[in-house]
Amino acid sequence: MGLLKVENVSYSYQSQYQKVEAVRNVSLELEQGKVYAIIGKSGSGKSTLLTLMAGLAFPEEGDILYGGESIRSLKLEEYRRDKASVIYQTFNLFPLMTVIENVIYPLELKGVKHSNARDIAKKHLESVGLGEEYYRRFPNMLSGGERQRVAIARALATGSKLMLADEPTGNLDVANGDLVVKLLIDLAHKDNLAVVIVTHDLSIAKKADLVFEMQDGRLTQM
Repeated sequence: MGLLKVENVSYSYQSQYQKVEAVRNVSLELEQGKVYAIIGKSGSGKSTLLTLMAGLAFPEEGDILYGGESIRSLKLEEYRRDKASVIYQTFNLFPLMTVIENVIYPLELKGVKHSNARDIAKKHLESVGLGEEYYRRFPNMLSGGERQRVAIARALATGSKLMLADEPTGNLDVANGDLVVKLLIDLAHKDNLAVVIVTHDLSIAKKADLVFEMQDGRLTQM
């Protein structure tokens, strides 16, 4: 059984002028230890599908199962915090928190003691190549690539086995983008995570274990 199973999922929303069928009868199974790329043009539904897998919205039809259990029956706050981590193009770091405080924050929400949370944060910052000299820096003191690595460290610190990356290289130059993609691939293969990368960049998609394309809300394997 896979870690996450998307079963015949559909989702629509109402724009100013029309009803948009963003996701149409999509099925997908994610296994740990693999990287999945989802490509598609803007508006194809790929980010909406990621939102559904993250538990940020429920499908109108079909279901999403985590470990064989519908996410509808899980405590969504815990699912989003402990099971499925989302990495955004815009990093979503807290600007008034230091690097290490950003990584510690979700751990303290889980009730982890500060001293333990700090040790966990250090471990994961080291794993993405950010040593002690970065701990007290604020996000605006970092490059885009460094900020994205902090976001990845924060996702890892929660213990999530599912990592959902929405255009993670969109705000990065080529060199930093390649570094972030390599890091995500290494995490999947070495730490046994299921990693989904939503991207419009075919060169990134080619590095994934499996590649899917979204067109008009429908998903097909390439």
